[in-house]
Amino acid sequence: MESIHLKGDPERCVVILPGVRYFSQAPLLWFAREAAQAAGWSVLEVTERAPAGEEPFAWMRDRAARALDLAETGTVAVVGKSLASAAAALVGERRLPAVWLTPLLIRPEVVEALAAVTAPTLAVGGTADASWTDGPPLRPSAALEVLELEGLDHSLQVPGDVGASLDALRQVTERIGAFLDRLR
Repeated sequence: MESIHLKGDPERCVVILPGVRYFSQAPLLWFAREAAQAAGWSVLEVTERAPAGEEPFAWMRDRAARALDLAETGTVAVVGKSLASAAAALVGERRLPAVWLTPLLIRPEVVEALAAVTAPTLAVGGTADASWTDGPPLRPSAALEVLELEGLDHSLQVPGDVGASLDALRQVTERIGAFLDRLR
């Protein structure tokens, strides 16, 4: 598995899982990593891309399992984008806190996994993202916090409006930082 391990507190590690075309260097995951490091967390960032010809959901579940095994420490949290939500059941089974950016709510297994979480979980999506709006709505619970942002697409951006997109990036990054702060 290709990854980057950034040192911080050895007892706290954030595992960053990419989307199929949204890699760890893209803005949401880049700034999630920055928020984690600013709060002192170690970060294990999966930098691989799903190979052509391989089933992406199985590939992601495998990479997530490998990354979580490498990150075994005091507190492990996950930040995943889109395709990464294929690992929501695995993360839930391990009772790990997680932030899911644009989880694929059009996939029943993702919705079921998020509905069953017992560890603190934040799901973030936009109303202009069909993978968020065309599935059943997420119901917040004691463990599941839902942040729905008006007019944002699957990249959590407003097409054609750089300022609004930057505002959304700031809002999501701050929410991730606050989420991680609560895990201390």
